[in-house]
Amino acid sequence: MLRLITWLSSHALTVAGFAYLAITLLICFDVVGRRLLGFSTESTTELTGYLMAAAMSWGLAGTLIERAHVRIDVLVQKTPLSVRVWLHGVAIAALLIFGAFMAWGALLLVKDTYEIGATDLSIWHIPLAIPQGVWAAGFALLLLGVLALIARAASLMCNRDYDGIDRLLVARSYVDEATETLEAVGQGRGVDNKGL
Repeated sequence: MLRLITWLSSHALTVAGFAYLAITLLICFDVVGRRLLGFSTESTTELTGYLMAAAMSWGLAGTLIERAHVRIDVLVQKTPLSVRVWLHGVAIAALLIFGAFMAWGALLLVKDTYEIGATDLSIWHIPLAIPQGVWAAGFALLLLGVLALIARAASLMCNRDYDGIDRLLVARSYVDEATETLEAVGQGRGVDNKGL
C-alpha cells in the first residue's frame, strides 16, 4: 500500500508544481492583457485561488512521504532510539487526527456545495463542487499517506525494527538535504558529460 501511495503522492506533487506554474502564467497573461491590450480575463482571482488550494492540498501527501514537512525535533533527536520511536508515533497519530479532520470537513463541504448547486461569481459560473472536490482529494490522499505510514510503522514495530521506524518517520536532516543536493549535482554533471 505504501508503494502505491508513494507513487500517487509523487505524481500529485508534479500536478501541484504545474498548478503553481499555471498560476504564474495566468497572472502574467492577465497583467500583460490589461496593460498592453486593454482586456482582462475577469476571473484571474477565482482561477488562481482554485489552483492555489489544489496545489497546496495535493502537495501534502508527497511532502509527508518525502519527510519534508517542517518539524521542530531538536529534543527528539537527543532521546534514545527506544523513546524516539514512541515520539514519532505520537507525531504521526497527531497528523492522523489532523488529516482525518481536514478530509472529512472538505468532503462535507463538497457534498453541501454540490447539493445546493453553488457556483462562483466569475463570468465562468464554475460549480464550486469541482474545485472543492479537487481540493478535498488532496486531503484524502494525505489521510491515505498517513494510514500507509502507520501500517508500515506497525509492521516494523512487530519486528522490533526501531531503526526502520526511525528512518521511516524521522524528519529530514540537513545531512539528508545536502546528500540529495550533491547527488542531483553529480547526476547533472554526468548528463552534461555524456552530452559532450
